Amino acid sequence: MVSSPNRLPEIVRQTPVVTDTKNLLVSTVRIGGGYYDTVIFDENSDKRHAGFFLGEYVINRSSKTAGSRDAAMDVHREALYTARTEEPFPPRDGHDALCAYASGMTSRCTCSAEGGARDE
Repeated sequence: MVSSPNRLPEIVRQTPVVTDTKNLLVSTVRIGGGYYDTVIFDENSDKRHAGFFLGEYVINRSSKTAGSRDAAMDVHREALYTARTEEPFPPRDGHDALCAYASGMTSRCTCSAEGGARDE
């Protein structure tokens, strides 16, 4: 069956991650063009983690795309592992504006007070 570009996304898998510090939902949907997006959502009523970083994701704001269902399920499992094992942290969190870590481009800090790279 060919998907219409005007169709609503189809939910493929949604997995809640609830602990005493976070209430997240890892969601993978199939988009009309036949690709898949995985997003981590903040399910707290006050959206306390919206815009926070979690691994390679910005909660409620970024996604990872996959071209097949198998690849999408791999991405979903990776996002789920990250949601279960890491704590969300706020943007910048003491990092400078050029830090690749704070911009979500890497899981390693690339800034320091002296301007050189440092590891977290």
